Amino acid sequence: MVRILLLSLLIISCVQKEEGYPVGATTSMIGSIVKSIGKDRVEAITIVPAGMCPGHFDLKPKEIDRLSHAKIILNHGFEGWLKKLALALPEVRIETVGVKGSWMVPEIHLRAAEVITRILSLSFPEDSALFQSNLRSYRARIDSIVKQFDRSKFKGVKVICARYQAPFLSWVGFDVVATYGRPEDLSPKELARLIDLARGSGARLVVDNLQSGPDAGRPIAEAASINHLVLTNFPIDQSYPQTLIENMKRLDECLSHH
Repeated sequence: MVRILLLSLLIISCVQKEEGYPVGATTSMIGSIVKSIGKDRVEAITIVPAGMCPGHFDLKPKEIDRLSHAKIILNHGFEGWLKKLALALPEVRIETVGVKGSWMVPEIHLRAAEVITRILSLSFPEDSALFQSNLRSYRARIDSIVKQFDRSKFKGVKVICARYQAPFLSWVGFDVVATYGRPEDLSPKELARLIDLARGSGARLVVDNLQSGPDAGRPIAEAASINHLVLTNFPIDQSYPQTLIENMKRLDECLSHH
């Protein structure tokens, strides 16, 4: 009887090992890092769909159910529905990564990856060495991507953009002359001011943020007869490195066709 019980426990342990540790991630950005660091040792469960704004997300029972078997749930710290999640799942540990700034900026992103690696290593110490090794590979991959793009061509190019795209565009090299919020926050007076600024400053591009309104800046671009582009602040169907490549390529193509 004891042998049967031990064998059963071993089988359960092996199955869990094969499936990976269930780790909740409030956004696709956190989820993509968890997948890159955890590989097949971790099952990342992402809550907010990549195309939605996590700050305006409405947490529903089905999302809570998906997270009920998670060992830990990682979050940024700005999600307004975290308290609701914590009350619904009191037995699940909720960890705030807490890295400020835009995680689309490589240096900031890698700081977040380091914190997430530390959390995973403390939570699942038996795989700590693997997580650390994966982090080194991840850093090398991102460093390689940064080096392959010539950012000098963007240096000083004036742009008007959605607020959440400003840090990334500044990192790329653009001169951000003005930012704006969500579409509902753009009054006719503010829109007219931004159009005048676009014309007067010599801005070449208006960049919207997918998650906060892909068409918010379109009227500015059309009125000023300059290019309009939408970038994502979160990985959609791929990893962060691939999203970084796609965003850089789209910026390059947009300016090249101007």
